[in-house]
Amino acid sequence: MAEAAPRFAPFLDGLWDASTQVQQNVYRRTAEALAAGRAANDLLLTPHDVRRRQEALRRLALDALGGDLPPDRPAPVARRTGSVRGDGHLVERLIVDVGDGVHIPANLYLPDGLAQPAGAVLFLCGHAPSGKAAPRYQAMCARLARAGLVTLSFDTIGQGERKSYLDASGREIIPANVPEHSHAGVQCWWTGDSLARYFVSDARRMLDYLTGRPEVDPRRVGVMGNSGGGTLTTWLMLVEPRLAAAAPSCFVSSREDYQRSGQAQDPEQIIPGGALHGLDHEDFLLAMAPRPALVMSANYDFFPVEGAVRTVARGRRFYQVMGSSALEHVRADGGHGLSPELAVAASAFFQRHLGGSATVLSDEPALQPDEALQCTVSGQISTDVPGSAKVFDLNMRRLAELDRREAGGGLPWLRARVNAGRRPREEFYPRWWEAQEPGVRKALWWAEHDIVSAAVVFDPPRPATGVDIVLLDRGTDDLPAHADACRRAARSGRHVVVMDVRASGALTPHRLNEFAPEAMYGTTFKLVSDLIGLADSLGAARVYDVLRAVEFARSEPGLGGGHDGGLGGGLPIRLVGAGQGAFLARLAGALEPGVAEVVCLTPALDPADLVRTRFYGPERDHQCLIPGMAHHCPKDRIDQALGARLIPGERWLTGEPLARVPSG
Repeated sequence: MAEAAPRFAPFLDGLWDASTQVQQNVYRRTAEALAAGRAANDLLLTPHDVRRRQEALRRLALDALGGDLPPDRPAPVARRTGSVRGDGHLVERLIVDVGDGVHIPANLYLPDGLAQPAGAVLFLCGHAPSGKAAPRYQAMCARLARAGLVTLSFDTIGQGERKSYLDASGREIIPANVPEHSHAGVQCWWTGDSLARYFVSDARRMLDYLTGRPEVDPRRVGVMGNSGGGTLTTWLMLVEPRLAAAAPSCFVSSREDYQRSGQAQDPEQIIPGGALHGLDHEDFLLAMAPRPALVMSANYDFFPVEGAVRTVARGRRFYQVMGSSALEHVRADGGHGLSPELAVAASAFFQRHLGGSATVLSDEPALQPDEALQCTVSGQISTDVPGSAKVFDLNMRRLAELDRREAGGGLPWLRARVNAGRRPREEFYPRWWEAQEPGVRKALWWAEHDIVSAAVVFDPPRPATGVDIVLLDRGTDDLPAHADACRRAARSGRHVVVMDVRASGALTPHRLNEFAPEAMYGTTFKLVSDLIGLADSLGAARVYDVLRAVEFARSEPGLGGGHDGGLGGGLPIRLVGAGQGAFLARLAGALEPGVAEVVCLTPALDPADLVRTRFYGPERDHQCLIPGMAHHCPKDRIDQALGARLIPGERWLTGEPLARVPSG
């Protein structure tokens, strides 16, 4: 009968609760950075101060998107596919070619009786399977048209007639809306961009089209959106100077309030590096001042209304500095969504600030059936316009463009990402204790001042000749499948340190929300997203943990370390990885030339290959994410750094001896 694999009991055998450590680390760092941002905003005392901060915010937002958006593109070209009459307005059905192979289905609501160019609103839909035809969204557009405002609504990425992952029969391979956004968003992060780059680019191009219509006065154009559309509205508030007014609904709160809720967000809702630079929701309002802005909140929303109240209160001071009182806040009882009460308030707001008739509907507009607003023949742009570009295509082109334009940062870039924001202790302060199996110990040590690492250690029966740090796909949770190999390696004369990096194995975080812990929008995805806001990543942090484990092994007498303190001090060290651990082992070995050998028991994740694979998986590999790595430090850079130190997995499995790497 096979021996049972030694593993940790809950809470590291009752010695330590590590289930909240990554969450607490991320929340602390976020709170510190946002507090610094608020303190800096408190020093904005003159209009010049505010304008300078607005320019900085615009630059920060563009950098978070991945850099400047393409300038001076040809005007969008629209093809009219039909129209339908509403109450007091006409709806044109359009397919708008915005360039780069992107075609966007859109509805243009034209008020009856326009005698001269009018004010206009770009309406941004939130997550809804039917996109622009969703009842609340078409009702909002009809209200605005009845108020005399030209209104353009369109299907954003993955919604309505713009679903990206369909088979030949039109079936969704990856569900639209939220799942599609996360799938494409992870690929954008690997490239070094945000999925929001494509949302913002589309919205600005549709703004180009709207302001170019003869019925529209380009000086009186506003933007509004709900939920995901509210998110996109705030992106435009940061980067788009043409806006005369803005009304985000069911999104504005505060970064800390939403973070504490435990909820994840779509990749386009995450501002890479935003929290690190103190960017909070109050900065969306600061960026608009003194232009009119209406924040709309649902009192029972999952975007905490208490955060919105504080954010608007702080935002009013920026408006006062700019000599304006044009920041408003409206709240309505109810859950998440553009309720009739909020819709009426938005109509009145835009009618006041953009002009239009005095008609603001208080009753519900008549709705059109979905097919009356459908712009394509088939119901999907990908069918009507074969080869139309999706985010996958654009991101793949973007990676190729970056690779052509400039060399990536290589290992120095990777080292900077791995070390950024870390706070190691002055000692490892290890704890050692015996496992029930003879020759097996357990240990924990401090990788950072608030992050522990842990390991199950198999000791050799005679003086050791080397140390193997083993990184399994799910850490020590995977020991049952590898325990015999670890015992063989120990019998061949090595300390075998089966390690848990942060948020894995015995260090797995407690669940933060209702989703499966490793699924998209589950606990690890939420923590990954929070780290991206700090210009950090779980992948980089885990590589740091491995490098600290190498230092620990060199310094720890119980692992043959502590003899001379140099790179050759202690016993020679080999990194052994499987699954996600193979990825970590390769990166840590590339960064630490003193590691004697790197062994991959399974193929390691290749970021560039993931970017080029439409249907990649498994989705839990978002835990490996290091944004920008596909460009800056691709697989060939890692291979070059490892050279002959990268050896086949069979050598470890058969227990071949490890040659010591000479010091110096």
